[in-house]
Amino acid sequence: MLKITAKKQIAEFRLDLDLQIESSFTALFGPSGSGKTTTLNLIAGLTQPSDGEIVLDERILFSKSQRINLPPQKRNVGYIFQESRLFPQLTVRKNLMFGLRYTAYTIRKFRFNEIAEVAGVLPLMDRRTGDLSGGEKQRVALARALLASPDYLLMDEPLAALDMTTRLAFLNFLKNVHRQFRLPILYVSHDLANVLNFADHVIVLQNGKSVGSGPTYSLLDKMKSAPLLSREDVANLFNIKVTSHEPSRGVTTATVGQVTFTLPHLESAVGEMLLLNIPASEIIISLQEPHDLSASNILAGTVKRIHHLGERVLVEVDTGVKFIVEIVPATVERLALQPGKRVFLIIKASSFRKLG
Repeated sequence: MLKITAKKQIAEFRLDLDLQIESSFTALFGPSGSGKTTTLNLIAGLTQPSDGEIVLDERILFSKSQRINLPPQKRNVGYIFQESRLFPQLTVRKNLMFGLRYTAYTIRKFRFNEIAEVAGVLPLMDRRTGDLSGGEKQRVALARALLASPDYLLMDEPLAALDMTTRLAFLNFLKNVHRQFRLPILYVSHDLANVLNFADHVIVLQNGKSVGSGPTYSLLDKMKSAPLLSREDVANLFNIKVTSHEPSRGVTTATVGQVTFTLPHLESAVGEMLLLNIPASEIIISLQEPHDLSASNILAGTVKRIHHLGERVLVEVDTGVKFIVEIVPATVERLALQPGKRVFLIIKASSFRKLG
């Protein structure tokens, strides 16, 4: 648990925080100038609050009244910036060793090869970081931060400059790191699609104050104001297993849980695991099971929740795996959609996007 009751005045801007952040994958969401980066800097010790207290798992990082202000290197908080801030003249291996070298053996949580493998940087070890792509640099930056064995990881929009495919793949990887190592993450974003796709909880900042915090979809009413909206698609991400190929028909079959997908033919080995995205806007909802369609994937499911986001509506459907379907309000009315209603999802094979 991270508790922040802190104030900070910077010129005309005033940040006034009163937050309790669960040990989850939490998004710090809001428009530019709302205080997101300043909040991270207060937690990391790069900026000192004017007043208040910051406590991480009962350990006081800052307290004005008790005159405690731990320096950044003693807070055991990892921080990944918008720029990777690697040493471009050094190899990946030497950059990673920098994260490990200054962490005492007694507090190390991770092994070097374990983190390098999870981050997917083992093939990059002998390359200079200045020669890496944006996505590769961020993986190295994350691996270096993890090797310092932080109790908490702060991320300040490190993927903003990446293309959508690379960003989705990295965020999915980051979510897996959070789950595998139970590492709390506070991720700054002003992109609503990223928040909806990956965050378990969200804190919404506006004008230096929190206007809401809680499970992500429960705060859509706080996130739908015009300055915060993004037209980027909400993703449906699945780690699928390739089960068969039919080259003569030009298709590949793959499974996730008990659900089987028919995809365009993929050059992947049977048994290989892949990350796929189905954009929420490319799924069709029907009340009747359709027949004689060109679409290859028809899944029966039940409406679980309906979320309104301005002129957009996001419908959660359980088919054995959860889907988010984006429709317009008129469709909700015409189909009389409500929680508990039986529906069919129609997904064309061409709707699938291979991410990795």
